[in-house]
Amino acid sequence: MSQIKPRFKILALPVDGRPVTREQVQFVAGIADCELLCPSVEALGHFREEADRDRLAEWVSGNAADVDGFLFSLDMLVYGGLVPSRFIDDSTESLRARLDLLKELKQRYPDKPLYAFCATMRMSNNNENEEEKLYWAEHGTDIWNWSFYSDRFACTGNEQDRERAEWAKNRIPGHIQRDYLETRARNFSITKDILALVEEGIVDRLVLPQDDTAEYGFNIAERRQLQQLVDDRKLDKAVLVYPGADEVIYTLLVHQLQLLDQQHSDEVTPLRIALRPHHTGALAKMVARYEDRPVMESIRCQIDAAGAQLVDRESEADVVIAIHCRGVIQGDWAMQYPLEEDLGLDHDWVVQLVTDLKERQKPLALLDLAYANGGDPELMAVLEQQAGAGISALRAYAGWNTASNSIGSLVAQLCASLRTPASDEGKAHNQHLLVTRLLDDYLYQSRLRQSLRATQKARDLPDGDVTALNEVYFTSATEWLERQGFDAVQLHSVYFPWQRSFEIGLRTTVDLPSLSEPQERFA
Repeated sequence: MSQIKPRFKILALPVDGRPVTREQVQFVAGIADCELLCPSVEALGHFREEADRDRLAEWVSGNAADVDGFLFSLDMLVYGGLVPSRFIDDSTESLRARLDLLKELKQRYPDKPLYAFCATMRMSNNNENEEEKLYWAEHGTDIWNWSFYSDRFACTGNEQDRERAEWAKNRIPGHIQRDYLETRARNFSITKDILALVEEGIVDRLVLPQDDTAEYGFNIAERRQLQQLVDDRKLDKAVLVYPGADEVIYTLLVHQLQLLDQQHSDEVTPLRIALRPHHTGALAKMVARYEDRPVMESIRCQIDAAGAQLVDRESEADVVIAIHCRGVIQGDWAMQYPLEEDLGLDHDWVVQLVTDLKERQKPLALLDLAYANGGDPELMAVLEQQAGAGISALRAYAGWNTASNSIGSLVAQLCASLRTPASDEGKAHNQHLLVTRLLDDYLYQSRLRQSLRATQKARDLPDGDVTALNEVYFTSATEWLERQGFDAVQLHSVYFPWQRSFEIGLRTTVDLPSLSEPQERFA
């Protein structure tokens, strides 16, 4: 760790132990001169295996006196993780009792901000049960159709939707219908209990993200009810409801840092962000995959959640976010959905981007939304060719998983990196996170993941085979780092956090100017 004492120390429970939800959030904290204290990876459960929640509660209580604020995934605190929240069979009463820890913390430390987030249980539109109840393998698509068309019928009264909902429902055994609805009702009841904690002044800021969603569904009906409760109780200043999940810890972190700054100084000016959309008309119409609203609305929500400010003109902004798309509908690298339309690369937009990277006059970030689950290799190849080492001038880059995952983490990185004054160590942390996102979102997710999967299939290897991962990824990644001139960051190895090829972890070190030795970032 750094030898410089951090300005603030915040205790956090992430949704799980993956690098993107734990380690890389600590990167953001490091950029902003903050230590984000998290449980060990081993203490946060593993994929479907829930964390030891009693052990976590003891850890929180034992460290609470030494921190400036709290940041909790309530999916982790209550259910033992985001994935287990969808199928763990604990009773409502036993789950509700785990919220008592928040009351105890607020009673002991009333002046320490306590932020929290809890996802509405998602609706996955496939028959994959890796992250769902086991019966999803046979009935997942039918459950999704039952959910989607039931809710759309309730909203529009379209008789065809009622018929489609009934057809799907009748394909699902009755005991599975009951089990699924009971699980949803239990989790929804817990979320309403959490809202009550905001009313009582125990939770100071709450985000209720919509994980993997669509325009209609059981989860969207719950979202409408939650939003109505927020409005009726006049909690809109403290509670936000919008699409997302894994990135929420990022935005809540930088919002809490802004609050702590305000408590220690006379005035803190919110970060001013201007947007530079690629294919403006297409972006205005885009509803990103797995989300329920226009992507531009999601961007505004994420900027608000982070405590930043959207401005109309680049001349007024502290930073510009270039937003990339190729059409109204995203492709998807993980699911191998091609672009349904391809508007290509607009020459003038790309030229301006390259010019700004070379001249480095104003901080610039790239939000890569052409595809879900990975960046656009065509755009990145053009930037590498025309901007050369100028790609390292990006203040932030994101193109991972859902649009809101990318938006929220990128905005948070900007809020952290543009805090005043920026330390040399903070700049090194920012470069570390930039490289990590490029190595993951661009190099792995959009370029090398399919090559890896093809290699596994050709050799009859299981998904998650590390030998194939090292062969396909490691040499390409180290050579790419050398070409781009990212000399401060060294890649040592790559691994699968959850023994599957969907996501990777990177073991890296970064040379920090204040240290005689590189800082390790090994998960």
